[in-house]
Amino acid sequence: MAFPRVSILPLLLLLLITPLSSSLSLSDTTNIVTKESLDRICSQPKIYSQFCIIWLTNDPITFTVKFKGLLELVIQKTQLFGYKNIAMMKGLVRTTTDPTLKIPYGSCVTYYVSAIKSIEDAIRFASSNEYELTSQAAVKAFISITTCEADLAGRNNVPSDVTLRNMRFKRMCNIGRVLSDVYRF
Repeated sequence: MAFPRVSILPLLLLLLITPLSSSLSLSDTTNIVTKESLDRICSQPKIYSQFCIIWLTNDPITFTVKFKGLLELVIQKTQLFGYKNIAMMKGLVRTTTDPTLKIPYGSCVTYYVSAIKSIEDAIRFASSNEYELTSQAAVKAFISITTCEADLAGRNNVPSDVTLRNMRFKRMCNIGRVLSDVYRF
């Protein structure tokens, strides 16, 4: 028995234009963030939900903003953490006694400068309701720190705190990206 030839092209096209975060809608943007809505946000595909929930729940401001303000809060918190990480990296450049780490740490400073610029762009785009550009800026910041991680990979004397802080920053960028994508659709 022969099977009919069915083109999967229309299905692929549909999947490409359907938002990943379709369980949230723009009608939610005027409501104050609640524990339930935060759980829904943090359960979106591609978000590490446990980190998202803890990170945002621990900030009392989270439950005082409207859903639409949550994106700005996430981006601002990401920016602040980025500034702290760049200060940490600059300190490591100054204080490391391992000559094999001086250049990678210096590179990471450069990557964090780029990441913070991208986050500043994301803040500007979000305030102008340009959510596609906000998402792209968050991705640029994520990629910058991924490059920093690659420069440090396999080196024995990198403090575990550096790896953890890079990972957290990337998770923050990703939450900003996903929220931006929710607003886009």
